[in-house]
Amino acid sequence: MGDDRGMSQQLLLPGIDPPPRPLPRPRSKARRAEPMPHSLFFALLPGAQDAASIAALAERMNFQHALKGTVVQAHRLHVTLFDLGDYAVVPRDKVEQALAAAATLPPPAFDVVFDEAVSYAKNNALVLYGDEAGAGALMAFRQRLGEALADAGFKPKRTFTPHMTLVYARRKLEKHAIEEPVRWRAGSLALIDSHVGEGVHEVLGQWPVPASEAMAA
Repeated sequence: MGDDRGMSQQLLLPGIDPPPRPLPRPRSKARRAEPMPHSLFFALLPGAQDAASIAALAERMNFQHALKGTVVQAHRLHVTLFDLGDYAVVPRDKVEQALAAAATLPPPAFDVVFDEAVSYAKNNALVLYGDEAGAGALMAFRQRLGEALADAGFKPKRTFTPHMTLVYARRKLEKHAIEEPVRWRAGSLALIDSHVGEGVHEVLGQWPVPASEAMAA
């Protein structure tokens, strides 16, 4: 007991400081993973005339609702069917397998109707979409493509909401019916390599083959 008191007094004597506390370890900030430069996906493309009409609608909606966004150009309008993943380098073996799977299907030949618009919560992108009544043929076509991809060794996702992005906006727009439903013809199926951050969609395969390429062949 006496020894304990002496030790306490010694620790409080001038010039004898308690041992310093260990410095806190600096917290390392989690680095955001850099996006891969290539993103592969299958998409349905509208025909040129329909694409031009839809792009004009996007311009009007961007202005009317003061979205102050970036309108998707006509040649980039599409409906994503399956995302095949992001890559540092385009995997040629997977591309060949995907092309072979898509080639087993007849080219798309049906109409799609989108009758509503809404902003995605994640990035404020304004999209057109519709119910199964207007997009039933599209969903059936996607089902057949998914089966072909599964047979080729891919693992296609089952969940799907058919939609077409029109504007990357700065503000949100609540869900609403558009005045006149957008009816468009599915012009072709395409396997696309999106060059992330460059705004480039490189078409790796397309069905039916564009007339210009068919003539060249």
